[in-house]
Amino acid sequence: MSVWEGIDSFEAEARMRALTRRLVELEDAIGESQRLMAAMTGSFSARLAYTSLDSMRTALLAERIELVSHRRGEVVNVALSGDAFDDHTADIGSLGFFLIRLQKLYTSIAQALTVGPKLRGPIHRELSAITNMRMASVYPSSFGVELVISQKFDIFGESTASSSLNTLFNLLNSTTREAEVTRLSAELGPRSINHLRHVLDDLGKVNSGATLSWKDVSGTEYRWNAPVATVNSMRASLSRFRTVFLGEQQAIGVLVGANLLRDRFELQVDDGTVIEGKVARSAKIALRELFGRRCRALLDITRVYDTATKEDRSYATLTELTGEQNEIAHRG
Repeated sequence: MSVWEGIDSFEAEARMRALTRRLVELEDAIGESQRLMAAMTGSFSARLAYTSLDSMRTALLAERIELVSHRRGEVVNVALSGDAFDDHTADIGSLGFFLIRLQKLYTSIAQALTVGPKLRGPIHRELSAITNMRMASVYPSSFGVELVISQKFDIFGESTASSSLNTLFNLLNSTTREAEVTRLSAELGPRSINHLRHVLDDLGKVNSGATLSWKDVSGTEYRWNAPVATVNSMRASLSRFRTVFLGEQQAIGVLVGANLLRDRFELQVDDGTVIEGKVARSAKIALRELFGRRCRALLDITRVYDTATKEDRSYATLTELTGEQNEIAHRG
């Protein structure tokens, strides 16, 4: 499947790489401007500098929105090997279980990124449709499957499909990186981590391995390689961590940090403490509109306990943000 339409793929990816570099540099400059505003409360010059940088960001986002309008969808290649996938064939039951587990993991990640890492509640029908994986073709590798996902971009030139794939590959590759798996376990919550355990458990039961690959809009290739010999060690590494959703918490303070590219926030509460963490897509528009203002934040709090090191850390995800006078800036 060709993922670009009406534009040369090499041109599109090169333009996206250039845009991303400029946006990263701009977000860094905006971060410095935000820290200056926090230190110089009420400063006209500091506010003017921030407004100018924000206007530049709006222009770059408009370029990105125009570019991604040519993106038709995403392609994920899955290569399976081991006892259940010998001689370029696949055991139907093992293949079905793996693909269903992968789909559930992917959709659960999308839900966590959209509304926070809650364990309870069904996945919304629209979210299931956006993240629906469809089998397009098979190929020998020992047994390979090409999966396609449709695209729908938002006002930031981003999409749930792409953001969730990016996070999926980061999570799959985090099982050998302690700090990364701890952070992602908290940001995604127990539901996603349980689905990842099921993916690894099913591969281990049939003595099989998997390789997944995907190229994003900038042409960057993401890859996860889990040979048969390493699946059990990945399962053992993941089993160290206990992820618990503690519930929702309200906090009132001034939004002193907001990174739209990395989806991070900083909220300074009345005692001077700064709460920082991940931003769910449900709060992202409000994050931009309410920067520098006094806000009421709704946070999902998740705790991750490492049974090996006995470390216990809590993480916050911003799911809703409203203005001080109770005017709702955005939800969803």
